[in-house]
Amino acid sequence: MKREDVYRLIDGERAYQDSLSSNRTDGREHTVGEFMIMLQYYMDKAVEAWTMNAGDAKALNEIRKIAGICVNCMENHWTEPRK
Repeated sequence: MKREDVYRLIDGERAYQDSLSSNRTDGREHTVGEFMIMLQYYMDKAVEAWTMNAGDAKALNEIRKIAGICVNCMENHWTEPRK
């Protein structure tokens, strides 16, 4: 995939995450630590999906979610640019 296609997928994931109703989220800004806990949860799901299913598709579905969570964290907390 081209990078711009990957970014489109991540942007779509972020749009989905932002559309989640209040029964799925508490509507507050999460701490960096809370984002890391979410990342670990979805990383564990990605490992399980890759282990339990043929091919990579189900694991990549979780990886797309992970990328969206990373972007959400950076949207909510200042991130230094690479020097």
